[in-house]
Amino acid sequence: MMTSLLNLLPRMLRHIGDSDEARQHAVFAAWTAAVGSQIRKVTEPLRLERKTLIVAVADQTWRSQLDRIRGQALFRLNSLLGAPVITTIEFIVNPDCLHAKDQPSREIHFTAPEEAALPLSNDAARISNPELRDAFLRAAGKCLERRAK
Repeated sequence: MMTSLLNLLPRMLRHIGDSDEARQHAVFAAWTAAVGSQIRKVTEPLRLERKTLIVAVADQTWRSQLDRIRGQALFRLNSLLGAPVITTIEFIVNPDCLHAKDQPSREIHFTAPEEAALPLSNDAARISNPELRDAFLRAAGKCLERRAK
């Protein structure tokens, strides 16, 4: 399921137009897929400012390690997104932004992601393909619901 949603990211980005919020959600979804599970445990994408992705990291050691692979991460992200959506990644040390470390998994179960995505319904309405529009709303809703927890 995750792979099929990732394949829709480039098409979704072409259809959303100038929605910064929707673009940010697409980048966050790509981050989750682009980095391995070890990096996901110590990072959290915070926001997309123009073409700069701001990512919180657990500590200075991880920041140094991630600085070394910044180019690879940029390439993977933009490849998944199908366009040069991001030109740089800024890693900031902020362990308070990360999920609790005692969780066995970062997998989250969602009950009604469509409700969480209601603020994006105007952006989604511009997506003419109904299958792509539904996938966008589900993915965005899951992201919004996760951020609200």
